[in-house]
Amino acid sequence: MADMGDGSRLYFKQLLAGLDLAEGDRVAEQMVNFVYLIGDRETGEAVVVDPAYDQQGILDILAADGMRLTGALATHYHADHVGGSLGGMAEITGIAELLALTDVPIHVQADEAEWVARGTGVTHDHLVAHTSGDHVMVGEIPITLIHTPGHTPGSQCFLV
Repeated sequence: MADMGDGSRLYFKQLLAGLDLAEGDRVAEQMVNFVYLIGDRETGEAVVVDPAYDQQGILDILAADGMRLTGALATHYHADHVGGSLGGMAEITGIAELLALTDVPIHVQADEAEWVARGTGVTHDHLVAHTSGDHVMVGEIPITLIHTPGHTPGSQCFLV
């Protein structure tokens, strides 16, 4: 687990699925995906990037750090990032299970919204569709959403 514990306002953790969370989940171990936590230490607000595999574990890590989840960001619609069926081979928990635990907005690139809804069963009223250059605030920390098509038509990266 990478933690930016440098005393700055920015809260940042990189979690490896299958090791830092979702321990014992064979699919998580094989996929080698990261989940990121980004927040504002002063307000205690945080967002999660690609909350697949272990939603309660994500919330527990945030709570242990004195943070609370206020939103989720999706890089793209694939099941190993937002949940759903992994080509019929496995079911991965994701944003649907996160929403069952806490009602937060799910920020997606506009081109991905339909695919995220189809793949996860999450309704559009839980999704916030964005275009490149939009900002999501977590406390006083701005996150710029950058459309980076390639892996999927609506893939996006985040500039913190």
